Amino acid sequence: MASSQTTAASTPSISDQPITGTSLDFSLFFKATYPDEDTQNTTGGSHDEREATRPRIDAFFPSRYSDVSLRRMFDRDRYLDAIISLITRRRLAFSAINWDEMQEIMLAANPAIEDLLVTNRSALMRLIDATYELYSSQLMATLQASISKVHILSDLWTSPHRHGILAISARWVDQDHRPQRALLAMPECRYSHSGETQASLIIDTLAKYGIASKVGYHVGDNATSNDTCLSYLSRRLREDYGLTFDPSKRRIRCVAHIINLSLQAFLLASSKEALIAALDATDDTSNDQLFAQFYDTLHDAGQTTRTDEAHQRRRALRRGNRILENFTGWQHIVPLRKVHNIAVWIRKSTLHTAIWDDEIKLRLGIDNATRWISWYRLLDNFLRYQSRVKQFLIEHDRELQDDILLASEWEFIERTHRFLQPFASTTLLAEGARSTLSQSLSIMDVLLRQYEKYKELYSSKENHDPHMVHCIDMGWFVLNKYYTLSDQTPVYAAALLLDPSKRRKYIERNWQESWHAPAIAAAQQIWLDEYNAAPIPESLRVPLDVSSSSGRQHNELDELLSDIAVTGPILDDADDFEIFIDAPPTRITGSPLQWWLHRDQRKAYPRLSRMAIDILSIPPESSDVESNFSSARRTLSWDRESMTCENLAKVECVGNWMREGIIVPKSHGGRGVISSVAVEFSVETEAEDFLD
Repeated sequence: MASSQTTAASTPSISDQPITGTSLDFSLFFKATYPDEDTQNTTGGSHDEREATRPRIDAFFPSRYSDVSLRRMFDRDRYLDAIISLITRRRLAFSAINWDEMQEIMLAANPAIEDLLVTNRSALMRLIDATYELYSSQLMATLQASISKVHILSDLWTSPHRHGILAISARWVDQDHRPQRALLAMPECRYSHSGETQASLIIDTLAKYGIASKVGYHVGDNATSNDTCLSYLSRRLREDYGLTFDPSKRRIRCVAHIINLSLQAFLLASSKEALIAALDATDDTSNDQLFAQFYDTLHDAGQTTRTDEAHQRRRALRRGNRILENFTGWQHIVPLRKVHNIAVWIRKSTLHTAIWDDEIKLRLGIDNATRWISWYRLLDNFLRYQSRVKQFLIEHDRELQDDILLASEWEFIERTHRFLQPFASTTLLAEGARSTLSQSLSIMDVLLRQYEKYKELYSSKENHDPHMVHCIDMGWFVLNKYYTLSDQTPVYAAALLLDPSKRRKYIERNWQESWHAPAIAAAQQIWLDEYNAAPIPESLRVPLDVSSSSGRQHNELDELLSDIAVTGPILDDADDFEIFIDAPPTRITGSPLQWWLHRDQRKAYPRLSRMAIDILSIPPESSDVESNFSSARRTLSWDRESMTCENLAKVECVGNWMREGIIVPKSHGGRGVISSVAVEFSVETEAEDFLD
């Protein structure tokens, strides 16, 4: 009995036991759960003796893994996939691999791998470099095997570390009939931003991927430097590869840029002369400066008008149009000016902002002169909590004074919001994954109608507003300018005609009759020149019908059957283009491109489907390169501006390829990143100075 008590007393409780290692000892769990079973009676009979000598169940389980076992369990490939994804796709700094917290996360999961972790930034960059080289070769093979033309998107950007960088992206349909997109290159544009310099960099990229012969259309902004770029690109393709590339017919203008310029004109322009000057001033301007240059020119035109105020007043009196003579945009539209002033009042003081946040529960934002969408969002936020905003204005009428909105001005804001809503929606529509070129002209058709509808409204006696009519005229002028330029690129009309939900019916219903024949003829010429005589892939050939009587002599029954047949003979020379566009439009659930990629359509129209896939895979706007710049801007945070342009390009390409599924991690069944490069993970090098 004494022995039993001694044994029990010598066994500490579970709360007294120290917990060591990475796992809980099974014996502690057993003692806590079955305390009576743990007491061994050594003075009793044979049963107690057997209990005392029998091995406990926890003796068969190790209390912790050995370091060797833990190291064997370490999935190094998966670890490198994750680290490189964090650096390239999630944009963590290279120095993150040296953070104490990062080390602790890794060692908490596996304490035996400290010497297996990547702690050298230049070694990590070499892994990224090797991954870039491998997958650029894989991407080259994918591009060369595409079933469609490869469409190029490019734009110029001034980086935070003051380098000119050209983003070159591509859209295509791969051999598995899936739409694809990828960033091809981000070379530095040194010493000159001219169209010729940009074209040379594009040519170098085409040569690297071996896709010069597959180039389709170029999508870019409205700067006329793109005209120079495509002209030089055309010459180089002809001289270097013997290829024909018509620069005017192959140029696609970004519809989002067109909308933005149009609404900047709506908000700012004082005259058509000022608009023409502003458009001319953006001729050789890169994308990130284009809207600012456009705004500055319009603003300067307004300033010039105000400095000659006396002369303008005399002219206005003579012409009886004094109200518009000194007009300089939204500043002379009282409700918009008040909204702007309220937004500025809230923003200029943290106290004002705090009061607004407490009472409205929504940040108002501020208008941006170079981005019209900021105006729409500002008005949208005003109207979302209209009753709260009205109460706020009443409570702060002393501070806001003349900027309190009247009932009629609230009505004006609501009408303006309704006016801008289609512009915001169409911009988002053109950015979507299902967007195709067939949307470009239909978007502009809708927006031109919106301008004309509201011009009629504000020209009426009941709602007469000369300022609004003037704004609408300015916006319509710019939109119509670029709409007219689409005549130089027949593929716009071809995209409409090849959209199964539009076809010829859309043009006949929505366009002036004098436009019908030229547009259809230009689109048909593309069909005749490039696709009508193209060979049909063997997999899409439709076998000739074999008559059940082919094994016997033709008889009278066959003649009678042919007389009542409702299907015509199979004609090799049938014009698929005419047949398709003359058919009634069809409602579709997906995008026009997805409709054409279905095997049934490709088999029914083996040649026309090639034309449709080539054309409908063209994006209506250059949002891909805009996204590339946004990504690079987040990569180049203020404390990482020593990164070289070459390293930036590789980091951005690898990150983009991960996002687009070109690089698939090993944990998801792909090849993942390169993990077999012979690098020393702990050796410091001078190259690290150019990573962050």
